[in-house]
Amino acid sequence: MPPPAKVAWQKGLKGFTLAEVLITLGIIGVAAALTMPALIANHKKQEVITKLKKIYSVMNQAINSSVAEYGDVETWAADCGYSGSPSCNTDEAIEWFNRYIGKHLQITSIEKTNDKNSFLIYLNDGGILKVANYIYDMGFYVNKKALQNPKGGINNFAFRFNPVLATGQQESDNKYTVKATFEPYAWSWDGTREGLLNAGNGYGCGEKYHNYCTKLIQYEGWQIPKDYPLRF
Repeated sequence: MPPPAKVAWQKGLKGFTLAEVLITLGIIGVAAALTMPALIANHKKQEVITKLKKIYSVMNQAINSSVAEYGDVETWAADCGYSGSPSCNTDEAIEWFNRYIGKHLQITSIEKTNDKNSFLIYLNDGGILKVANYIYDMGFYVNKKALQNPKGGINNFAFRFNPVLATGQQESDNKYTVKATFEPYAWSWDGTREGLLNAGNGYGCGEKYHNYCTKLIQYEGWQIPKDYPLRF
């Protein structure tokens, strides 16, 4: 019996040669190599923005809840001395935090740091808040990896809860800092956008400590700007 004849659409078709397949795969590989780093960086940026907005929101909601219960924040914020020389040890500071703020957060655990000058608040979304015994300085880590390998402005961000001018603080350095809310770190900021990038005091986002990176992101409407000085 003779083999079936080829139908019309099959006539003239040719398969790809090995060389053509390899060239095509090579082009796809190059395209992936060029685009994947940017996609990964954008994903990391969005993750950071989401977590920063969330911690800012939940912390201020907690503070507002305590204002409703205990009155103006200035009346209870000073319970731990509220200065660079805290009157609270770590256990007392943790007790203060739980009483006024922690009970309004979803916390999985609390841990003292080895230096006994601060403590760590582990949140249910994986974020970690580091709180100094004198309360007003707080650092936010986006996850446990960030705690193990902190990179300021990338996975570790500076905040303050500084509702009253503490002992030793100069009003001129704290005009953007002393607020009855949980705010991005802005000590000694001059109020300009350029000052958030290059402050000349080491705190600018593009400088040694990167403390103002949080404030820069807030300044930009909780977005990471194109001229952000750090790479994700």
